[in-house]
Amino acid sequence: MTRSLERYLAIIVERITKRVHRVTGLPKPQEISEPFLTIQACVNALSEPGDECRNKVYYICFISVYLRSGRYHEDVTIHGKHGNKHHPIIIAAYQNESPIIDGTVLLKPRWSRHKGRIFKAQIETDIWQLFVDNIMMTNARWPNALWSDYTIFNNSFWAKSALTSTPSKMIDNGDHDLAGSGINATDAMAILNIGSFNTFVARVRHHSKGSDYFTYKNTFHSDHFKPKLNQYFLEDKLELLDQPGEWYYDETSQTVYIWSLDGKNPKWKEVRGKNQSYAFTITDCRHVVFENLNFFATTLHAYTESTTEFIDQLQFNSLNFSFPSYSKRMLGDPKPPMWTKIFANKGRYVMKTFKMFNCTLYGTDGAALQYSGINVTLENNLFKYNDWSGAMMSQSGGGMGTIVSYGTGDKFVRNTLEYNGASVGYRLNGLGKSRVELNHFHHQCWGRIQNDGSHVQAQVKAQTNTSFVQNWIHNSPKYALRFDGEPPNVGKYGTMSQNVAMKTNGIMVKGDYHQVLNNLALDKYNDEGGDRQGNGCVLCVLRYVRKNPVPINNNTIVLRNGAQTANGGKIKKKIFPLAGKVKKYNMIGNVRKQVVDADNFDFRVVKNSDYIENNVGAYKYEPKMIKYWIPGQLMYKASTPVPPNNSTVKPSRDALMWLNAYGAKKHRVYFGKSTRALKYEETLSDGSNVFYLKESLEPDQRYYWRVDAELSPNEIYQGDAWNFNVDAFIVDSLDQK
Repeated sequence: MTRSLERYLAIIVERITKRVHRVTGLPKPQEISEPFLTIQACVNALSEPGDECRNKVYYICFISVYLRSGRYHEDVTIHGKHGNKHHPIIIAAYQNESPIIDGTVLLKPRWSRHKGRIFKAQIETDIWQLFVDNIMMTNARWPNALWSDYTIFNNSFWAKSALTSTPSKMIDNGDHDLAGSGINATDAMAILNIGSFNTFVARVRHHSKGSDYFTYKNTFHSDHFKPKLNQYFLEDKLELLDQPGEWYYDETSQTVYIWSLDGKNPKWKEVRGKNQSYAFTITDCRHVVFENLNFFATTLHAYTESTTEFIDQLQFNSLNFSFPSYSKRMLGDPKPPMWTKIFANKGRYVMKTFKMFNCTLYGTDGAALQYSGINVTLENNLFKYNDWSGAMMSQSGGGMGTIVSYGTGDKFVRNTLEYNGASVGYRLNGLGKSRVELNHFHHQCWGRIQNDGSHVQAQVKAQTNTSFVQNWIHNSPKYALRFDGEPPNVGKYGTMSQNVAMKTNGIMVKGDYHQVLNNLALDKYNDEGGDRQGNGCVLCVLRYVRKNPVPINNNTIVLRNGAQTANGGKIKKKIFPLAGKVKKYNMIGNVRKQVVDADNFDFRVVKNSDYIENNVGAYKYEPKMIKYWIPGQLMYKASTPVPPNNSTVKPSRDALMWLNAYGAKKHRVYFGKSTRALKYEETLSDGSNVFYLKESLEPDQRYYWRVDAELSPNEIYQGDAWNFNVDAFIVDSLDQK
């Protein structure tokens, strides 16, 4: 088989059976050395999984599509593929190979110098995203910011509105000095955060060099329009290309301009341009599994077309989406990007399901995922560095988020969301009955590119019988958890239990008949762009909402919470007491004195703590705890060390914890004073993840440790070498009790 042929697709019919009817509806079974030339040709060859097996209990037949290594640039339609529970259709990578479903084309034009270190070339196809040596270039913009150093997520690099701005007219406040920039912004694309949690795009209608304002077509009305909070940036005009890492494309002349990060001629580099939104369009498919595939600069769209042609029981396992969606602003298109969408319902008559497991979605412009269905499962996924512009709305509305659900009965379990840009991390818009459990949320909207927001937000109907349980939420200007609503339209019967919220805007509870139990909340971040009703409380069970101040939470139960501050919200400088029908055993005050080391994510209750008597907080007191719950995605190796890598701890620290590896039966612990002198200490099994130190720590000493994960005696994954430094200060008095 030639090297070039190895890049193509092969189909194999696998039979896990001793004797089975021949699979019908396929051409002669292809050998791995006789591949189809396209994914579409292979998909078209798939039909029913086969005749019934002679013995359904013991004999199972699979139809599988295996993709060899290589890059595949196709618009693939997957329609009418019906497996069943025992005979799924599988589209997957071949063995350990890594096929790339690619939304880009390789650009090898003749480059010439435009001016300075900017090079240009004519190309044959329109593109709207550019990569140089696999690094995403930033659309030419003002004020300058880059994807490559993540300043693109920081609102310090957005220009700010003057107090005199009006809808359709942006007046710059001078912080970045539009008037003194020397640019003429006419026909540039303006990204406008002018609706709190809503961000829009409009072409600049008029601007003159030296002017401090520009005009744009207002299709967004004035909903949440607050000039003192509004912000913007401009992009997609050649004169804005003024720093390394930027690019521009002139659609009229089909000319691309690049200033590479090192300033060198792009002819020596791999330059790729995005010209595809969706590689896979999936309709009328049931019991189809997608597994171990890499999507680069493209994604998939699955949806139900009618009550008879629907998607159901789809599985997306271990898929990696890198830069899956991007706006077409470079082509002058103001519409939101075409992001990953999976809609398993059509109206109120068809409500089907799917599962996404162990997937990564990284680097989107726009939402990472939008979906609907019933009993949808999202488990063990990673969502990282998504939605840096926030521009997901074409008209004013309720807002979007990194992940947006219209599902009922969601199971959102063991996911990690980190460093995403949108004001909301996970937004629930469905009909409730969802469970959000053991997720790790942090640094949501960390650069404050939008106002208001929450890591997890349930809209009114989505709160019914929905529970937020054992989640960590930290390091963000936004709320940690929020049940939202405005009287008289408020949600009911939701539960927030055993969550930890630290260095956020707090926990916000609106509605009634909720249960707020055993949460831990500390370190209030008063977000300037927040709703300000929770200013002064890190645990906020509201008594009133400003817009319609009628009592709420009359029947809410608030029990056994540990919070630095707690109240019922603030209206016109008046602070109301914590709302609720039953309010017992809540400990309000210094949380740090009650737990081992909050700053290093050790929330175990210390001995003689005030929390012990009534079981306050997210972790029950256990003198010799052996299983310490840590949320987030399970990896192939041990992760999320407690204390974190390169941290500083108290000399009184007695134990080390970590998040166990996925599927590991045992974990081997190594400890020492250098990476070269790590000594085997102990093997833990049965889910244990707490190693108790055998000797007291020495002040002002750095220690190193490692945890290896054993899936079997022949399959062991060595962990990372972590370290911490021991503080030289005196041990906290409460720890000594």
